[in-house]
Amino acid sequence: EGGWDGLTRAAIEIHIPIHFVYFTGGDAGSCDRYYEHSCSPAEAMNFGTLRMAETRAVLGHLGVPKDDIYFLGLPDGGSGEIWYHHPDPARPYLSVLLASDHTPYSNVFQPNLPFAREAVVAAVKRLLKAFHPEVVGTAHPPAEGHIDHVVCNYFVVKALQEMVSAKELSPQYIKLYVDRVYNPKTIPSTPYHYSEHVLYVSGEVMALRQEAGWYYQSQGGNRAQGRLRDFNKLLRKTVYRQVLDWEEHQGWNSTP
Repeated sequence: EGGWDGLTRAAIEIHIPIHFVYFTGGDAGSCDRYYEHSCSPAEAMNFGTLRMAETRAVLGHLGVPKDDIYFLGLPDGGSGEIWYHHPDPARPYLSVLLASDHTPYSNVFQPNLPFAREAVVAAVKRLLKAFHPEVVGTAHPPAEGHIDHVVCNYFVVKALQEMVSAKELSPQYIKLYVDRVYNPKTIPSTPYHYSEHVLYVSGEVMALRQEAGWYYQSQGGNRAQGRLRDFNKLLRKTVYRQVLDWEEHQGWNSTP
């Protein structure tokens, strides 16, 4: 949600429905530090539940209703294995940390979702059909930063492409945006064409965003409070890119 605070508040303030879907439960990130020892599967699952609760609090501070926040519960850090090596739901990826090959969480969009590419793409299509979105936003940072962010984009685009092929939607009615925290054209390299957009945001919105980050206590919320930025020094714009030809170039990312 960090790259989309301006658009999020714009949607909330003018009453445009907005939905957030998180692909992983965040169960690996900082789990060892949180428990001060290597996490067992039960502890990782507890930590994932905590991370999801913090995420709901962050979005709630921005004004997003709880009913508009969804989780798929994929294993944190495991999206690359799922995308590249485990397409078939009959042969899902086994998460060592969670000791499971399906989502073990109950408070997710699809309990027992197999850790397999086809199953994840099918779940994304179900969400898209339920929401009927005009705008879809995904993360697209560099692979060396976090593979889950890159592969999140791949799952979403593949779902959209399959829906176009099945004539379940027309590409001209969907705008696909990627956040501009990193350069999605070159890191990792993609075949797409982009147009860049700048959204100017009020100081009040950016203050809300700064405060929202403090709810991530398991990820350094206290340290974030210590780095409080004065109101007049908050950024007043966000930058994102529209993917102009997402319906093309199928299969370019099928191998690492």
